[in-house]
Formats: sequence, C-alpha cells, structure tokens
Amino acid sequence: MASEEELSAIKTWSIIAAIAVGFLAWGMLIYFVIGDKGPPGWDFSVIPDIPGQSVYSSSSPIKPHGLVPGPESTPVEPQHVSGPVSEAQRMEAPK
Repeated sequence: MASEEELSAIKTWSIIAAIAVGFLAWGMLIYFVIGDKGPPGWDFSVIPDIPGQSVYSSSSPIKPHGLVPGPESTPVEPQHVSGPVSEAQRMEAPK
C-alpha cells in the first residue's frame, strides 16, 4: 500500500492534470463552436480613408497659417522675472 506522502503527491499531480485538461477542453470547445466562419456577409465597398474627406471623420482639417481668418494670437505675458537675476538681487530677497 502507498504511503501517505505518495498519496499526497498523486493527489497534487491529479489536480494539476485536471486543471490542464480543463483548459485544453475549454480551448477545443471554443475552437469548434466559434471557429472560422469564412468571409463576412457584409460589403462596405470603398470608404474614403482620408480624414478630411470622410463624413465619419472626427478630426478637423489643419488650417494653413495666414490664409484662413481666425483669432489673433495673444502675445506671451512676461513672468515676474524680466531678466537674469544678479547676485545683489538674490541677496536682497524678501524674508
């Protein structure tokens, strides 16, 4: 008769084998149920693939600079530092 350790090993490998067989069976089931159904039954013919020409486009065409009227660009506001900071200004920093 097999020892308790051998029975435990057999039980462990049986569980591992059952999981592997389960995965294989599931894969085969999916393969045979879904499978390759051949070419689709619909035909969309030719749809324009250029975003500016398609009615299904989600992006707007790029406007060339200077040719299309639009809002003027706003000048960049200077930051609180208008130039390089000198050593004297660093020493006088507020506390």
